[in-house]
Amino acid sequence: MGLRSIVSRTACRSVRTSLFVAVLFCSPIAYGASADREKLLEGAKKEGKLVLYTGMDVEEANQYTKEFTKKYPFIKPDVFRSSGEKVQAKFLVEHRANVHNADIFQTSIVQVYQLKNAGLLAKYISEESAAYTEGFKDPLGYWTAFYLIPYVIGYNTKLVSAKDAPNSYEELLNPKWKGQMIGLETEEYQWFYHLVQILGKEKGQDYMRRLAGQTLQMRKGHTLLAQLVAAGEMALAVVVYSNRVERMKSSGAPIDWVRFKGPTITAINAISIPEKAPHPNAAKLFVDFVLSSEGQNLLRGLRRIPARPDVLPDPPSLTKGLNLYAARPEGMIESYNETVTRFDEIFNKAK
Repeated sequence: MGLRSIVSRTACRSVRTSLFVAVLFCSPIAYGASADREKLLEGAKKEGKLVLYTGMDVEEANQYTKEFTKKYPFIKPDVFRSSGEKVQAKFLVEHRANVHNADIFQTSIVQVYQLKNAGLLAKYISEESAAYTEGFKDPLGYWTAFYLIPYVIGYNTKLVSAKDAPNSYEELLNPKWKGQMIGLETEEYQWFYHLVQILGKEKGQDYMRRLAGQTLQMRKGHTLLAQLVAAGEMALAVVVYSNRVERMKSSGAPIDWVRFKGPTITAINAISIPEKAPHPNAAKLFVDFVLSSEGQNLLRGLRRIPARPDVLPDPPSLTKGLNLYAARPEGMIESYNETVTRFDEIFNKAK
């Protein structure tokens, strides 16, 4: 091949590459995305503030606002934090008084979905939401999962060996566990509803009645349940949080959790933007940050389980190999009173 031919082909490839780059970066789609981002940043600079209503712990909320302001130093964050129920109550009281302070509403999916049903949330599909699997985000953009809470069986490793630990809910019905050996949270409504959905109504409710026949210890709070299991006050707990058990294990507590072969019911903590957020541009930037790889990686250090599939928890075994079943709110919220009544009839009737 002659020198002229080589130079000619190289020049053609160079021209084609230049044209491709020019088309890529000058295309209406790329230009539009860039222009939208600039508009968002300019709007957030003018707003200069972000008010976060959250169910996160103080340490967690401070970590997120600290890292967020490193990226956007022109935004001053303000945080109100409490339990999900109290955060929602404050929000609703203010709404009825026509006071709108919250830019971000981040709690359990239960409270988030109730606000969505009341028409109090705005739609926002973050550029990061494409990384999230179906089931862990609202298809219309009202909310996206922030972190996950797999519901798992916990057991005391001094009282129960790994090979003898029940690897399914069905095995909790074994007669050897009867008689105050098993603990259950007094308001385990999400787990109750979704397990009945998985098993089917008739089979599911029959299972619940048979489980109640094992003479359970009913206790308030998942932290207390895990502590009682570790203390040997009960051998098993029907529902504990796997990430909490891992923290206790790392501190030397004799507790572990069961990795299910079937669906693992997984509660969702979600993030959303109120419909009348006073600083909507800052709110969108915060949602983008929380859902990004950088934002989700912060959860690893906080020993939470990231909702973003390409960010593994610490340790990775918290989700590796599990079939995470999204405990979505649709259906459960609409039948909430019925679910509570049925659960209490079966498990709390003696109380």
